[in-house]
Amino acid sequence: MSNLLELCGEEPEGFIKLDFSSDPDFVFENDNNFAARQLFDSDGNTVFVNSYIECEHYVSGGWGFTPIKNNEIQLQDNFTLLLLVLITLTLFAKTIFNYFRK
Repeated sequence: MSNLLELCGEEPEGFIKLDFSSDPDFVFENDNNFAARQLFDSDGNTVFVNSYIECEHYVSGGWGFTPIKNNEIQLQDNFTLLLLVLITLTLFAKTIFNYFRK
C-alpha cells in the first residue's frame, strides 16, 4: 500500500475504488488537480496517468517499476564525466610538470 502512496500520492477524500472488469471500453477522465505521473511495468513499457483513479488502477495491476535502462544511461553518463575529468587533470598535470621541468 505504501507503494501506492509513493506513486500516486494521498488518496482523495471520498475515493471509491471502481471495478473496470465489466467495462472493457472504460475511459479514464483527466483530473486537473492531479499531477500527471509516468509509470513503468516490469518490461519497461511506460504509461502516463492523469488521475488518482487511473494511477491506482495501474499500480494495483503491477505498474510502478523503475526502468533499468534509465539507471544504465545515468551510470554511463557518470562514467563518461569521470573519464573526461581524469583526462583533463592528467593533461593539466603533464603540462605543469613539463613547464617546471625546463
